[in-house]
Amino acid sequence: MSDQQNLPDQAHRIQQPKERMILAMMQAGRSLNRFEAEQYGDHCLHSTISTLRNKGYRINDTWEKIPTRFGKIRVKRYTYVGLPE
Repeated sequence: MSDQQNLPDQAHRIQQPKERMILAMMQAGRSLNRFEAEQYGDHCLHSTISTLRNKGYRINDTWEKIPTRFGKIRVKRYTYVGLPE
């Protein structure tokens, strides 16, 4: 089997710890936006949230404005709600 055939499996394994970490933080009551998640190594939080939602986790999002050196920008803040009943 070539190295290229292994790429999807390797990529999936790499993402699992990131998903678990973000989910654990949110289940503990923390909400996150993309800049906060960056500090924990998640450079694409919206993608992680999408993956978790596809696995059945309920996560709410709300827009917020945060200051940057270029002025205020809108980002989404994600909050864990739970699993569907």
